[in-house]
Amino acid sequence: MVEPSKKRKGSSSRSQRHSEAQDTTIPSSISSSPLFSSKEQCIRYKNLFSSHSIIDPKFIDMNFFSDESFECIQAFQNSNLIPFMSLKLPVHFELVKFFYSNLEIQESTLISEVYGIKMVIDQSRFYDLTQLSSEGVSFEGTLDDD
Repeated sequence: MVEPSKKRKGSSSRSQRHSEAQDTTIPSSISSSPLFSSKEQCIRYKNLFSSHSIIDPKFIDMNFFSDESFECIQAFQNSNLIPFMSLKLPVHFELVKFFYSNLEIQESTLISEVYGIKMVIDQSRFYDLTQLSSEGVSFEGTLDDD
């Protein structure tokens, strides 16, 4: 039986792994790419994002909700969420990784850069992109004390 205070061989804490020297060599295919404006962006992408995969987008079939008589479909309709929940737009997986590798959040604003194009997404722009309302929705119904 292994004593709780002793680590198993080959295991290391996250902080130990994170503090190890990160590889700062950049493959020529990335370093010559216009995706990044600085060496630091290239290194961050290579070390933190390049080997990760992006999960395929999930789509909601509203007909399924209607056919199965889910009560929440009415709430979705009242909240005007159906267009947002039904979005089926193309996803460029590599660009998603580049976007997130360059992402900074400053005072509730998302700022990133891909191909030298700076993107600033504040609350107003987010609502425009997602076609969501920036105003709350009145609650209709009852709350159960169960």
